[in-house]
This record gives sequence, structure tokens and C-alpha cells, in this order.
Amino acid sequence: MSTAVPLERGSLARVREWRNVDLRALREEIIPRDRPAVLKGYVTDWPIARAAAQSPEALLDYVRARDPGHPLKIMVGRPEIKGVYFYRDDMSGLNFEYQDQPLHTALANILACRTRADAPAIYTGARAVERYFPQLRVENDLPMLAQMGKSGWSYVWVGNAVPAATHYDNMEGINCTVTGRKRFTFFPPDQLANLYVGPLELSPGGQPTSMVKVAAPDLERYPRFAQALAAAETAEVEPGDAIFIPSLWWHNVEALEPVNFSINFWWCEPAEWAAEPFGALVHSLLALRALPPERREVWRMMFDHYVFQTDGDPVAHLPPDRRGMLGPLSDPQVQYLKKQLMRSLIKKMPRETGVRILQALFPEGQ
Repeated sequence: MSTAVPLERGSLARVREWRNVDLRALREEIIPRDRPAVLKGYVTDWPIARAAAQSPEALLDYVRARDPGHPLKIMVGRPEIKGVYFYRDDMSGLNFEYQDQPLHTALANILACRTRADAPAIYTGARAVERYFPQLRVENDLPMLAQMGKSGWSYVWVGNAVPAATHYDNMEGINCTVTGRKRFTFFPPDQLANLYVGPLELSPGGQPTSMVKVAAPDLERYPRFAQALAAAETAEVEPGDAIFIPSLWWHNVEALEPVNFSINFWWCEPAEWAAEPFGALVHSLLALRALPPERREVWRMMFDHYVFQTDGDPVAHLPPDRRGMLGPLSDPQVQYLKKQLMRSLIKKMPRETGVRILQALFPEGQ
């Protein structure tokens, strides 16, 4: 029996708001804080935002004219899930299905059922603008990112009144609201243990996801979530607003209106060749978790020393040109590290299979 009760949002801290954001404020104040920030009216001048301000139909016309019609994976849930994309009760899968539709078709379906009490849940997210709708990026961009030297990628998010369960993003991002209102609830990265994250390989949105429903948390079942709420920050954004979402900050997003459309921009701070950190976590599960506790503790020390550098620079005693993979990486060293990683992953495969994989990935030689 559920003991969930509606969340009293008045007790949560508010995300700081910024107005008239210029390049200096974004570069020197907002991003370096490494905390969420609302950028009021940041994209009100976008052509797509002006179209949406006229009417939902004008937004649909604008999108249809710029949509080449590529089929996208659209998440569709039955009316009985009440817009909450989540796990099935027995955790055997997810409570929605995918349908292939062009973006303008999904948006038209959202508009068509926006007054229905029994409307299905319709949502799609993280659809690459450059790949599927290049004209949208040309007409609706964030030039300040380019001025800061950040190579960003833009993505479209469209849905009706559905929430996105609490998750994190690997990259820094700015989410720009074209139409609709959204409520964000943020949790700092150090609240991981209090968020009760579900299976890493199965989640509604693809990223590791909290099992706790923020709008009505069950604190008897998830008691440590009260500590997460004590550290949380909340914000509501309107059409034309944007919100800066730092990497690894957990966030829950509730769409508050029947039609919602946003475009976000993600960028990577490390070098382009850097591997995705979640992959390192997955590899560690394969390589370290089954070791005896005393061996895991030794490897924890190794990671602290070489990766997190808790003792300072681990190779300060070596000449700069003799630090190998622990110094600045050249292209050949990056390739060497990738080969070593692949050899680790295929070590217990049949030799012929491993050789074929290495030849496919590194045709210049093993």
C-alpha cells in the first residue's frame, strides 16, 4: 500500500534567476557556479518562440515547414498511466511503447488531444536538431556558446503534460522553452545515495533514474529521500526562458501544460576524444565488483591515486616527456588506450571473434 503524499514545494529552495543575460554573465558567473540557473527571457526573440507565442497551430505550421519528415521514436503511453512514464509494477519493463512518427505528426497529435481528459501520453526527447531538422538550428541558435568556444549539439523535446523522472545528464546544458511551462526539481550530485536509483540498464529515458516520484514521494518506502529534498532546488520556466543544467545534477522535470516544446544545447568540457564516463563505470562493474573486498580496496586506492589524484600529481617525479598515458595524451596514445580497453573487453571471447572486432575498430593494425 502506497504512503505517498503530495510534495510541499514551498519548503524547497529556489533556483537563482538571472535576467538580461549577456556573454560576460554566462561565461564568468552562471556557468562557473556549477549550479542550476534560470535565464529569464533568454530566447524570446527566437523565430520559433515568436511563432509559438501566436498560437499552438502557428508553432505546428513553423515546425512542419522545417521538418523533412524523418521518422522518430515517439513514446506513447495509455491514458491510465496519467502521463507518468515509468516502470511496470513488476519491474519487467516500461509502461509505454514506441511509435515511429515524424516530429510534426507527433506535435499534431499532441495538439489534437490537448483538451481530452483521456489523452494518451505523447513524448519524444533528445532528437538531434542538426541531424533531423537542420534549419531549426540555423534559425534558433545560442551564439554565446560559440563565442565561448563551446561546441554544442542541440536537441528537440516535445510532449504533452508528462513528467521526466529524476535523472542526470552527462554534459553541461541549457534547456530553452519554446512553449509550455515546466517545473524543475534539482538534486546535487552528492545526493545519489538518497535518490534510490533504479536499474542502470533499464530506465524510462535511457539515463539512470530515481524510483521516487517527486510530485508525491513515498517517504516510508524511500526514507532517505527526505535528505535529498532538504538539498533540492526548484524552478518554473515559461516560454522564452532557459535553464542552465550542470552536468551530473539530478533533475526531475514536470510539464505543466498540454503542449510543451523545448530545444536544449549540450556541450562537453573535456577534449573531444574523451571517453564517456558512464562507460568507465560499466567497465568497473565488470572488472572490479566481483573481486574480494581487500582487492577492491587496493583498486580504490589506485583510482584515487591515478584518476582522482587525491595525493596530487602522480607523475610529478617523472620528466614531462616520459609520463606516457599519465601525461597529456597524443593521438597515438589515445588510440593505444582504446586498444587496451578493447583487449580487456574481448579477453575471454573466442580468439577469432576478438581479432575480427579489433580489425574492424582499428583497421590500421592491432
